[in-house]
Amino acid sequence: MIAGYDHFVTLADSLQWDEFALDLDADVQAWPRLRDAERTQLLGLTAGFCIGENSVAGELGSFQVAAGDESMAAAFRAQERDEKRHARFFDRVAAEVAAVPGADVPARLDVLREHVSPEIVELFETRLPAIAKQLADDHSGLVPAVGLYHMILEGVVLLAAQHAMLDALEHLSVQLPGLHKGMELVLRDERWHIGFGSRVIQNAEILDDEMEELLRAGEQASSAWGELISPDAIEKTAQLHRRRLKAVNIKFW
Repeated sequence: MIAGYDHFVTLADSLQWDEFALDLDADVQAWPRLRDAERTQLLGLTAGFCIGENSVAGELGSFQVAAGDESMAAAFRAQERDEKRHARFFDRVAAEVAAVPGADVPARLDVLREHVSPEIVELFETRLPAIAKQLADDHSGLVPAVGLYHMILEGVVLLAAQHAMLDALEHLSVQLPGLHKGMELVLRDERWHIGFGSRVIQNAEILDDEMEELLRAGEQASSAWGELISPDAIEKTAQLHRRRLKAVNIKFW
């Protein structure tokens, strides 16, 4: 057995930030001056983040209950705290910067679903809740649940979009400094989340069919954003997924 998970909790505690302290005033002023294509991409990515972060933040309770020991459960709790902060941050961006209509988060999510592919909605609002429910009923399903959550949804889908968002923000016709800073902080959090998930997978006994499914599902999920992310970025994300699995001794080749 590889070492436990206490250091992930310590790391998470050292990386805390306040999503309400980020100044979005300049972003609010700049948003109407974006080019149409820029606004379409940023709104689509923001919509996906709102949908994704709200979903992942709400499903970690089952992971905590199924955790193999207290250090793992504490890491899941620390991650839940991060994910809830991310969800609040992206909702601020949607409501304040992009002026997405809706009196509350559920109402805004209804609007935002129109800006992402059905694949994104299915991954976060159907597949993840389903596997979390299974995990609540049968704690032995922790490894495939972590495989979907950490290795695919975070390590492929959200990570690809986070890098695409940062790249887009660096080449805009006008600058959105608050969103840029928030994205950097979110990505910093996600790195330890993926590292934590990789450790859980590395500590587990993985069957061959589970290995193959993890690779296949990750490669398929890398294209879920459609035209919001370039083909080159999609391919790089798929390659990173393969390398990450190799690093935790899951070999397909």
